[in-house]
Amino acid sequence: MSKNETEINRITTIEKIKNKLESLGISQEKGSIIYSGNETLKKGRFYFMGINPGGHSDEYSSNFPDTIKNQLLRKNTNENFNEYLDGKWQNKNTKATLPGKSLLQKRIQYLFQEIDVNIRDVFSTNLVFIRSSTTNKFPYKWNEEVEKCWKIHEILLSIVNPEIIITFGLEPYEFIKDKMILEQEDFHAVKSKKSIKYFTHLSGYLYDKKIRIISIPHLSRFKIDAKGKNNNDLYDAREGLSWIKDKINN
Repeated sequence: MSKNETEINRITTIEKIKNKLESLGISQEKGSIIYSGNETLKKGRFYFMGINPGGHSDEYSSNFPDTIKNQLLRKNTNENFNEYLDGKWQNKNTKATLPGKSLLQKRIQYLFQEIDVNIRDVFSTNLVFIRSSTTNKFPYKWNEEVEKCWKIHEILLSIVNPEIIITFGLEPYEFIKDKMILEQEDFHAVKSKKSIKYFTHLSGYLYDKKIRIISIPHLSRFKIDAKGKNNNDLYDAREGLSWIKDKINN
């Protein structure tokens, strides 16, 4: 496919998503869809999914309103903008960080570095596109909005056609799992005195397509770069990362 044909396909896909957002009634909600650059709107091995957008600088200072539609159309950024690398994130009462330097951004960058995947090449999104500081403060009925947003994911999944969906946080993992015909599920535990967290690998079929899911704990609360007591950490995540890398490569 030529470069011009690829660009035409992306424009067509974005227009299709915009129309779907409007028909679902969520285009003007605060939030975003595509966390990676538009160049990832193509066939790719991975599909990276968090829970929903949190607070960041676009919500408080931008040229255009912080809406899902405006983010899709890149009104406040360029088309290659990647939230995990280029975003200046902030909470309402804090100063924005330098691009890619918030705690969560750095942990996600570390995850992909450790599994030898360039996150700029990975299509990245969230299960739900509507912004909230936490899921407890989500303004609507969660299950209803998940189902609406999944109609957009169906379009995106048909474009990316991933082999592996990587999720962080239980919500996206459990939602997709419920839609699958399952073959195998296995776990790797990371233990500390206070808790046990699990890395999970699942294989099965989603809409008659063979797919695998790798789930990790939510990285705003799980220190993915923890290296054990000798490094003043409560646990050691390195074996879990090696386990994930083996699953990806086998």
